[in-house]
Amino acid sequence: MTPLFVAISFAGGALATLSVLQLVRPVIGGRFVLPALAAAVLTTALTTTLGVAGGVARLDFLLGLCAFTPPVLVLLEAAAIGLGASTRARWLLMLAWGLIVFPAATLLPLVLTAPCRFTGCGIADFGGALALFVSASAFVLPAWARPGDALTVEVRGGQAVAGLVGFWLAFVVWLVSLEAAFDHYLLRILLAAVVGPVAAALGWWLVDLLRAVGRAPVRSLAFGFLAGAAATVSGAVTVSFPWTAVVAALAGMLGALLHSLPRLAALGLAPRWGMTLLGATAMGFLAPPVWGDAMGVLFSAQVGVLLTPLAAFFAVTLGSALVSLPIWLVIRRRPRAAA
Repeated sequence: MTPLFVAISFAGGALATLSVLQLVRPVIGGRFVLPALAAAVLTTALTTTLGVAGGVARLDFLLGLCAFTPPVLVLLEAAAIGLGASTRARWLLMLAWGLIVFPAATLLPLVLTAPCRFTGCGIADFGGALALFVSASAFVLPAWARPGDALTVEVRGGQAVAGLVGFWLAFVVWLVSLEAAFDHYLLRILLAAVVGPVAAALGWWLVDLLRAVGRAPVRSLAFGFLAGAAATVSGAVTVSFPWTAVVAALAGMLGALLHSLPRLAALGLAPRWGMTLLGATAMGFLAPPVWGDAMGVLFSAQVGVLLTPLAAFFAVTLGSALVSLPIWLVIRRRPRAAA
């Protein structure tokens, strides 16, 4: 990746961060999310240093992934603020994800799959969904609401549209920049980044319509759009159109079904969205070994290609949840922080 593509990646990450701040403004209020932004800088330094020094991955690849950590960390801090976490607890949460979970989820799968000597024993994850979205979704699973907590997020129409459009544009720019070359794959990645979220939005809206959940169509489309972005990154190169749209639509449908589960909703907004995005991301993360060109089960009939991705997915999910669990337990037992 040339310095130009690195700069584009970080520009996309910056725009995504601003868009996410627009979406979570009702939760964070006037707070400055310093723990999230500081953790993004520290995790970039740590992940790139460990990865390059250990010969695990190229610097440009690691920088491209790290460029999208700020919006993810802002979402995580918004979840902590919504549950009344103190400033100290927010710092602990952000640093736990930034200095433990993200570097481990990025580097350990690369280290463990490096000795692979046959096709299909590795992990095809173009945009780093495992490190960015699987780990972050699992990180908030233990953040169930305390008695009396009633966190809801109501973003006004104009703010929601501006935030989603900005995030979509940022997501497209960032994902395309990861290719780091002007080659024939750029069009495939661009198509996936544009079509995937739209297909997922339509899939979510269709499920809500058939189930008559009473949610406004605009909200259904917005929720599906976010699920589609998380589901698109892994197979942006290895899964061709129209399968990218099919995978994203299925991810949107799965997200809608999970989001409407009463028992999941009772746990609170953070774990509800964590499980929703975890399901949607799983659909996209497993797309390459199922739908991928030549390597997928549907094309090669080699079921074994699923074993490594499944093991990595569950390991990152469990590890991330266990790292955050003690901090969330402390947050739940202490009085809510003052606004």
